[in-house]
This record gives sequence, structure tokens and C-alpha cells, in this order.
Amino acid sequence: MKRLGVWMGSLAVVTAAALAPAAAEVAAELDASGAYLRTVVLASSSAKNVRIWTKVTSRPNLYPVNLDGDLNGDLWPVVAEQTVGVARPWLVWSRFTGVGFDLSWSRFDAGTRSWLPLGWVESEATAGDDLDPAIDFDSTGRPFLVWWRDEAGVGQVYLSLFLQTRWMAPFRVSDAGIDSVAPTITMLSDSRVRVDYTTSEGTVSRTIEFHRPLTITDDATPFGRFTVTASSTISPK
Repeated sequence: MKRLGVWMGSLAVVTAAALAPAAAEVAAELDASGAYLRTVVLASSSAKNVRIWTKVTSRPNLYPVNLDGDLNGDLWPVVAEQTVGVARPWLVWSRFTGVGFDLSWSRFDAGTRSWLPLGWVESEATAGDDLDPAIDFDSTGRPFLVWWRDEAGVGQVYLSLFLQTRWMAPFRVSDAGIDSVAPTITMLSDSRVRVDYTTSEGTVSRTIEFHRPLTITDDATPFGRFTVTASSTISPK
């Protein structure tokens, strides 16, 4: 059985509201001068007919994204606000491909007042559903992303980071064959990240270190070798 993640999460830059069924929207809100204010998420209150993406407002200062998301069957987005320099939101969500869910992403550019065209975290479709993304940023504003993939009924946790124009090929954080789900991510420094996730044996916490190059490009492995330098498990009581 495929498990679908919970997508509301802790969205610091999101305003959520319960509206009539089939009313929803995910949009960037700008102030009168055109500066980015926040990302607004309005979702329907119907459990049987959930709507997330459909445009329902005509306010000129709201800029919606992924308008076909509900018709396509997309899940909740995770919204993260990059605050280094000019503030801007990043969205990552499970987009339905017709056979399963792969991670899609976009970010808002206040300069052009538009969202970037929807992109994929991975260039090729994956065999299992990709679910429950979580994002954190390093000191330069670069996003780091974790999620879990249902691989034949066994969850596996992956880590990636944004390069110049695309996401790095994913690095598997969890142990092969151990069902691992619901990851969170915390930047410890620009070269160290902690990923926590859930297994049947308890909550696992892993620290991953990597070498940061002087120039970051779209090369397949720009950060060289990733290394798990610390791992601990808190058993459920």
C-alpha cells in the first residue's frame, strides 16, 4: 500500500484558511510597491473534495502557481522562504505523473512578478512515490531538500541541494531495506546538515558532511563525497 504524506507541516510563510469546498489557491502576495510579502495558501475544508491549487481570487497583488494542480492530482506543497538578500519563496510538492508522484518545484521572482516554470527535482521519473519534502537554507540562501520515496513498500530518505539551475542528484541518507519516512532537515553549517526521520526502531538522526567547492556548478556531483559522520536512534517508549 502506498502511503501519502501530510503536507500542511510547519509553513512559516503560509497563511491557511478553510473555505467552501472547491475553493483554494497557492499564490505569492506582493505589497503596493511590488515587494514580496508572503505566500498564501487557501485550501478547501472538504475532506472528500480537497482543493489546494485552484485559483479563487482576482486580487491584482496575488500571483498563483500550478493552476492545474488539482486537476492533475498534485499533493500539498511545502513552502519555504529564502530570506538572504531579496526574500523569495520556494515550493516543492509531489506532482502526479499519471502513474505515481515525483517531486516538482518552483520559486517566485519578485522582479518579474512570476513563478519559474515548474521543474522536476530529478530529471528522470522514479519508480516509487516521492513524498513529504522538507527544506532548509544555508547561510547563502541555497536550499537543501529531503524527502522519502516509497520503494516497493519500503521508505527511503534522500537528500539534495539546489545548484545553479537544477537540483543535485539525490544522496540516500537512510539504510537500504529499513523502512524510513517523514524526514526533517536542519542546517548545522554550510558543510554539515542533520536529517531526522522515522523508522520502526525509532527516530534516527544523521549528520551528513560534504566538501563545499569554491564555485558551485550544475555538475552531477559538485560537492564531492558526502559522508555520514554521526548517527543515533531514539527508540520509541
